[in-house]
Order: sequence, then C-alpha cells, then structure tokens
Amino acid sequence: MIDRAVAFIPATKDRTLALEIRHPVLIDSFATTFDLLWHMATPIAAIAGLLIEGHTDAVIASRLGLNTRTARVHIAKLAATLGSGSRAQLGYLIGQSGILDQEG
Repeated sequence: MIDRAVAFIPATKDRTLALEIRHPVLIDSFATTFDLLWHMATPIAAIAGLLIEGHTDAVIASRLGLNTRTARVHIAKLAATLGSGSRAQLGYLIGQSGILDQEG
C-alpha cells in the first residue's frame, strides 16, 4: 500500500503479476485489516530480547502490554519452535537463532 491511495496485491501464486487497487473503500478495508493484524501480531523479537535480559514473565507482559498468561503462551511457543527444554537453554537458543539480529 502506498499513501493509502494505491495497493498492489499478488495476482498469481508465484507473485510475478499483481493487481493495482485504487478504489478508496477497498484501500480503507486493506488498511484497517493491516492495522488490526499488526496490532495483534506477536512481538517475538521483543519477547526474546526481554527473556535474554532475564526478565520474569510478569515483567515481559507488563512491558509489552500483554497479560501474563498471554506472554507465557508466546514464550512457550518460542521455546517449542526453538526446541528448548529450559529457560536457560531458551536464552542460549535465542542467541544462536539470529532472532535479535533481525531487530531494527
């Protein structure tokens, strides 16, 4: 999307063609959907960074505006994805994964 005036969406699976969308109602719908999904996205890099700094689940949740239960779910998913069996191992695996290198 460009300046909330035009959007390009893939027209083929291989993404070699795109549709140009300029209709204001569609553009507004795309922007609203994007904003909602962006707001709901899991801040994995932020969670990973706070984990390796040694923060508790409650502190991580507070800093990211989540409830503690939600933070714990995201931490558990991160641990499962990286194959971690402990909090200490999770910190090591985060460091090795490159997740934090993608920030910024």
